Amino acid sequence: MIAFLKGAVSERRPDSIIIDVNGVGYEVNIHSRLFPRLPQRGEPILIHTFLQVLENEFKLFGFLDQDELRLFKTLLSVSGIGSKGALAVLSTMEPLVFYRAIASQDEKTLLRIPGVGKKTAQRMIFELQDKVPELKLVEVEKEQRPLLDELMEALEILGYSRSEVLPVIMDLNRNKQLGTSVEENIKLVLKAKAQEMRR
Repeated sequence: MIAFLKGAVSERRPDSIIIDVNGVGYEVNIHSRLFPRLPQRGEPILIHTFLQVLENEFKLFGFLDQDELRLFKTLLSVSGIGSKGALAVLSTMEPLVFYRAIASQDEKTLLRIPGVGKKTAQRMIFELQDKVPELKLVEVEKEQRPLLDELMEALEILGYSRSEVLPVIMDLNRNKQLGTSVEENIKLVLKAKAQEMRR
Protein backbone atom coordinates (compact mmCIF):
# COMPACT_ATOMS: atom_id res chain seq x y z
CA MET A 1 0.00 0.00 0.00
CA ILE A 2 1.30 3.45 -0.94
CA ALA A 3 -0.08 5.78 1.76
CA PHE A 4 1.47 8.99 0.46
CA LEU A 5 4.06 10.38 -1.94
CA LYS A 6 6.54 13.10 -1.09
CA GLY A 7 8.54 14.67 -3.88
CA ALA A 8 8.44 17.46 -6.47
CA VAL A 9 5.77 18.32 -9.03
CA SER A 10 6.98 17.25 -12.47
CA GLU A 11 3.80 17.82 -14.48
CA ARG A 12 0.35 19.23 -13.71
CA ARG A 13 -2.87 18.46 -15.57
CA PRO A 14 -6.52 19.09 -14.60
CA ASP A 15 -7.07 15.36 -14.05
CA SER A 16 -3.62 14.10 -13.05
CA ILE A 17 -0.21 15.03 -11.69
CA ILE A 18 3.24 13.47 -12.07
CA ILE A 19 5.36 13.50 -8.93
CA ASP A 20 9.12 13.00 -9.06
CA VAL A 21 10.13 10.91 -6.04
CA ASN A 22 13.90 10.41 -6.05
CA GLY A 23 14.01 10.23 -9.84
CA VAL A 24 10.92 8.03 -10.27
CA GLY A 25 7.83 9.67 -11.78
CA TYR A 26 4.48 8.61 -10.30
CA GLU A 27 1.31 9.49 -12.22
CA VAL A 28 -1.48 10.30 -9.77
CA ASN A 29 -5.13 10.84 -10.73
CA ILE A 30 -6.81 13.83 -9.06
CA HIS A 31 -10.23 15.49 -8.96
CA SER A 32 -10.72 18.83 -10.71
CA ARG A 33 -11.16 20.92 -7.53
CA LEU A 34 -7.66 19.87 -6.49
CA PHE A 35 -5.89 21.23 -9.57
CA PRO A 36 -5.92 24.97 -8.59
CA ARG A 37 -4.53 24.06 -5.15
CA LEU A 38 -1.52 22.15 -6.48
CA PRO A 39 2.03 23.53 -6.16
CA GLN A 40 3.72 24.68 -9.36
CA ARG A 41 6.18 22.55 -11.36
CA GLY A 42 9.40 21.92 -9.47
CA GLU A 43 7.85 22.73 -6.09
CA PRO A 44 7.65 20.18 -3.24
CA ILE A 45 4.45 18.26 -2.58
CA LEU A 46 3.14 15.67 -0.14
CA ILE A 47 0.00 13.95 -1.38
CA HIS A 48 -2.10 11.24 0.31
CA THR A 49 -2.76 8.35 -2.06
CA PHE A 50 -5.04 5.41 -2.71
CA LEU A 51 -3.76 2.53 -4.85
CA GLN A 52 -6.40 0.80 -6.96
CA VAL A 53 -5.39 -2.63 -8.26
CA LEU A 54 -7.21 -3.52 -11.48
CA GLU A 55 -6.91 -6.61 -13.66
CA ASN A 56 -4.45 -5.06 -16.12
CA GLU A 57 -3.10 -1.98 -14.32
CA PHE A 58 -2.48 -0.14 -11.09
CA LYS A 59 -3.93 3.34 -10.57
CA LEU A 60 -2.94 5.94 -7.99
CA PHE A 61 -5.39 8.57 -6.76
CA GLY A 62 -4.16 11.58 -4.82
CA PHE A 63 -5.61 13.97 -2.23
CA LEU A 64 -4.13 16.88 -0.33
CA ASP A 65 -6.00 16.04 2.88
CA GLN A 66 -7.25 12.95 4.70
CA ASP A 67 -10.92 14.03 4.60
CA GLU A 68 -11.03 13.74 0.81
CA LEU A 69 -9.17 10.42 0.84
CA ARG A 70 -11.59 9.07 3.44
CA LEU A 71 -14.61 10.12 1.36
CA PHE A 72 -13.10 8.62 -1.81
CA LYS A 73 -12.64 5.23 -0.12
CA THR A 74 -16.15 5.39 1.35
CA LEU A 75 -17.66 6.12 -2.06
CA LEU A 76 -15.96 3.06 -3.54
CA SER A 77 -17.98 0.94 -1.11
CA VAL A 78 -21.25 2.03 -2.78
CA SER A 79 -22.50 -0.48 -5.35
CA GLY A 80 -22.17 0.91 -8.85
CA ILE A 81 -19.74 3.69 -7.86
CA GLY A 82 -16.22 3.32 -9.22
CA SER A 83 -13.20 5.59 -9.09
CA LYS A 84 -14.59 7.83 -11.85
CA GLY A 85 -17.83 8.38 -9.95
CA ALA A 86 -15.99 8.97 -6.67
CA LEU A 87 -13.79 11.62 -8.33
CA ALA A 88 -16.92 13.25 -9.80
CA VAL A 89 -18.30 13.68 -6.27
CA LEU A 90 -15.06 15.27 -5.04
CA SER A 91 -14.85 17.47 -8.14
CA THR A 92 -18.31 18.84 -7.36
CA MET A 93 -18.36 19.41 -3.61
CA GLU A 94 -16.43 19.45 -0.33
CA PRO A 95 -16.66 16.29 1.80
CA LEU A 96 -18.72 18.00 4.51
CA VAL A 97 -21.30 19.17 1.94
CA PHE A 98 -21.63 15.59 0.71
CA TYR A 99 -21.93 14.14 4.23
CA ARG A 100 -24.64 16.64 5.14
CA ALA A 101 -26.54 15.78 1.95
CA ILE A 102 -26.44 12.09 2.90
CA ALA A 103 -27.44 12.76 6.52
CA SER A 104 -30.38 14.98 5.48
CA GLN A 105 -31.34 12.74 2.51
CA ASP A 106 -30.92 15.73 0.20
CA GLU A 107 -31.27 14.22 -3.28
CA LYS A 108 -31.28 17.66 -4.92
CA THR A 109 -27.70 18.36 -3.80
CA LEU A 110 -26.52 14.90 -4.91
CA LEU A 111 -28.09 15.38 -8.36
CA ARG A 112 -25.59 18.22 -8.97
CA ILE A 113 -22.87 15.57 -9.32
CA PRO A 114 -22.18 14.69 -13.00
CA GLY A 115 -23.36 11.18 -13.81
CA VAL A 116 -25.57 10.90 -10.73
CA GLY A 117 -29.25 10.37 -11.45
CA LYS A 118 -32.15 9.90 -9.06
CA LYS A 119 -31.57 6.16 -8.58
CA THR A 120 -27.85 6.61 -7.87
CA ALA A 121 -28.58 9.44 -5.42
CA GLN A 122 -31.09 7.24 -3.59
CA ARG A 123 -28.62 4.35 -3.52
CA MET A 124 -25.90 6.60 -2.07
CA ILE A 125 -28.26 7.76 0.67
CA PHE A 126 -29.44 4.22 1.44
CA GLU A 127 -25.96 2.65 1.54
CA LEU A 128 -24.11 5.49 3.29
CA GLN A 129 -26.73 6.64 5.80
CA ASP A 130 -25.32 4.42 8.55
CA LYS A 131 -21.72 5.30 7.68
CA VAL A 132 -22.08 9.05 8.15
CA PRO A 133 -21.68 8.87 11.97
CA GLU A 134 -18.31 7.14 11.40
CA LEU A 135 -17.13 10.15 9.42
CA LYS A 136 -17.99 12.92 11.85
CA LEU A 137 -14.27 13.57 12.29
CA VAL A 138 -14.56 15.98 9.36
CA GLU A 139 -16.46 18.37 11.63
CA VAL A 140 -13.66 18.44 14.18
CA GLU A 141 -11.27 21.38 14.26
CA LYS A 142 -8.30 20.68 11.97
CA GLU A 143 -5.71 20.87 14.76
CA GLN A 144 -7.55 18.11 16.67
CA ARG A 145 -7.84 15.68 13.77
CA PRO A 146 -4.34 14.12 13.92
CA LEU A 147 -4.84 13.21 17.60
CA LEU A 148 -8.31 11.77 16.99
CA ASP A 149 -7.16 9.89 13.89
CA GLU A 150 -4.28 8.38 15.89
CA LEU A 151 -6.67 7.43 18.70
CA MET A 152 -9.05 5.76 16.23
CA GLU A 153 -6.21 3.78 14.63
CA ALA A 154 -4.97 2.61 18.05
CA LEU A 155 -8.45 1.43 19.04
CA GLU A 156 -8.89 -0.38 15.72
CA ILE A 157 -5.61 -2.23 16.37
CA LEU A 158 -7.10 -3.28 19.72
CA GLY A 159 -10.05 -4.79 17.85
CA TYR A 160 -12.69 -2.07 18.11
CA SER A 161 -14.61 -0.89 15.05
CA ARG A 162 -15.08 2.78 14.15
CA SER A 163 -18.86 2.56 14.52
CA GLU A 164 -18.37 1.08 17.99
CA VAL A 165 -16.07 3.73 19.48
CA LEU A 166 -16.40 6.88 17.37
CA PRO A 167 -19.61 8.09 19.11
CA VAL A 168 -17.81 7.73 22.46
CA ILE A 169 -14.77 9.64 21.17
CA MET A 170 -16.96 12.42 19.80
CA ASP A 171 -18.85 12.74 23.11
CA LEU A 172 -15.61 12.94 25.08
CA ASN A 173 -14.20 15.48 22.64
CA ARG A 174 -17.37 17.58 22.72
CA ASN A 175 -17.22 17.65 26.54
CA LYS A 176 -13.49 18.52 26.40
CA GLN A 177 -12.57 15.39 28.37
CA LEU A 178 -9.88 14.08 26.03
CA GLY A 179 -6.25 14.50 27.00
CA THR A 180 -3.15 15.08 24.89
CA SER A 181 -1.76 11.52 24.77
CA VAL A 182 -3.16 8.52 22.91
CA GLU A 183 -2.55 6.18 25.88
CA GLU A 184 -4.51 8.44 28.22
CA ASN A 185 -7.36 8.77 25.72
CA ILE A 186 -7.60 5.00 25.13
CA LYS A 187 -8.21 4.56 28.88
CA LEU A 188 -10.86 7.30 28.82
CA VAL A 189 -12.67 5.74 25.86
CA LEU A 190 -12.63 2.23 27.35
CA LYS A 191 -13.86 3.57 30.70
CA ALA A 192 -16.70 5.44 28.98
CA LYS A 193 -17.56 2.28 26.97
CA ALA A 194 -17.69 0.22 30.17
CA GLN A 195 -20.00 2.77 31.83
CA GLU A 196 -22.20 2.73 28.73
CA MET A 197 -22.55 -1.06 28.88
CA ARG A 198 -23.56 -0.95 32.56
CA ARG A 199 -26.48 1.38 31.85
